[in-house]
Amino acid sequence: MPNRDAILLETVKTHRTRLTSAFVHGELTERRLANDNVRRFIGGMVLAAVLCAGCVGFSFVASVLGKQAADAQTQAGLGPATGPVFVADTFDRRTDRGWGTAERGGRWKTSGDRDDFSTDDGTARVEVGDDETRSALLARALQDRSDVTVTMRRDEGARDGTVTAEVIARRVSGRQDYRADVSLRDDGSVRVSLTRRAEPGTSGEEPEQTLSPTVILAGPENSDDSPPADVRVRVQAIGTSPTTLRAKVWSGAGSEPEQWTVTASDDTDGLQRPGAVGLEVSHNGDDPADLLVSDLVGRVAP
Repeated sequence: MPNRDAILLETVKTHRTRLTSAFVHGELTERRLANDNVRRFIGGMVLAAVLCAGCVGFSFVASVLGKQAADAQTQAGLGPATGPVFVADTFDRRTDRGWGTAERGGRWKTSGDRDDFSTDDGTARVEVGDDETRSALLARALQDRSDVTVTMRRDEGARDGTVTAEVIARRVSGRQDYRADVSLRDDGSVRVSLTRRAEPGTSGEEPEQTLSPTVILAGPENSDDSPPADVRVRVQAIGTSPTTLRAKVWSGAGSEPEQWTVTASDDTDGLQRPGAVGLEVSHNGDDPADLLVSDLVGRVAP
């Protein structure tokens, strides 16, 4: 038979324990609610920590990937010109007044007497007198990531003075543009720099400003019996706010160098948008001079 005294003692002990616990910790329902709240709080803290760590990790990975993509794009821009072609002209046609229509990029818009411009058998010619300026522009093809390559040389008859060919990488309007000033001097050397032109009074800037140091590259001295050598020029105007500018010049008989001859950066307000590409030619010397141009290609830079 069950021991009634033992059962009674155990029951009294249990009640005493419950009463003590209720007095110290409160009723059982309140303790369960408090425990549930504590568990929810701890669970929320753990979840928040996990989410925070995830966000930080995602931001770090996104930052690293973004930097790698930007570095890859920059390196691609520094390499050979391989982007999509948006203007191109081999001048494989004959015109007596003006340069006609490019193979890609529309019709050439020239300034000055159209009789000073002609094309024949893969070469475009522009004649300029002393202190004169002539320009040719592909005004319909606009780009804010231009990478322009062109070949040029002085005419054999242009033995005195300096013929300056300014390769326009971005002209947005009037005389607002970025360009590489390439001066072909009578001793065979080449002088190159990067220039920004803006409308007078815009953004408080000077109308014309040289953005890079001027570099002079020695060239072969042309004797009276040898024709002037071809010069290759590559110019970039990439992006906006700021615009990255680069130019390199090398002998037409050689390979393209890896290093850029001059570099610069600029954020003039009026120039931070797409523009046209082209050439502007001037000469200082006693007699008129001709500049010969061939193989102009404009690509979209990476």
